[in-house]
Amino acid sequence: MPIYRYAPAQAPCKLCGDGFDHRQGAAEAALIACPTCGQPVGRVVPVSLHTPKLLAPLSVSAAKSAGFTVLKRVSKGEFEKL
Repeated sequence: MPIYRYAPAQAPCKLCGDGFDHRQGAAEAALIACPTCGQPVGRVVPVSLHTPKLLAPLSVSAAKSAGFTVLKRVSKGEFEKL
């Protein structure tokens, strides 16, 4: 189930502050009132999402230095360490 962020119409509220997170199904209707204080609320659209970026292509040497075991396929079902 997704988690949605809601903000009160008159912020800050003494009970829910600047907003609250609410878990609900995607098919369910959006909340119109805070479940704690009953004040009208609106769903907040996320401003930005963190998406990590690859700065450089992955290489065999980078994988080895990170502690991974690098294997090379020799034939069907057979591998050797690099």
